[in-house]
Amino acid sequence: MVLVHPATIEQFDHKWMELSFRQEIQEEVANRLRKARLMRGYSQTAVANRLHLSQSAISKYESGQVMPDLLILLTFCHLYGNELAAFFDCPFFRAYLEDLPPTELP
Repeated sequence: MVLVHPATIEQFDHKWMELSFRQEIQEEVANRLRKARLMRGYSQTAVANRLHLSQSAISKYESGQVMPDLLILLTFCHLYGNELAAFFDCPFFRAYLEDLPPTELP
């Protein structure tokens, strides 16, 4: 256990820490999206067409410029399977993904 003086806590920049954490998570999601797509051998255009998104949206998600919302993440998990779903493993995701039909790109 670390004991910290209350004045130190008041001076701590919580906003910076939150932004830093968000950036770290966004970069990790971007890397995992790109790796999962490449492991499946899909192009960004094929993924965009399958998910009814633009190719530029896929590019922005994979470069970390934009963080996909929850429903987009769920569709990526459904398309890529375990390569991505394991990263977001929780009861809500599992239940949602189990109810979706199988998906494969041509």
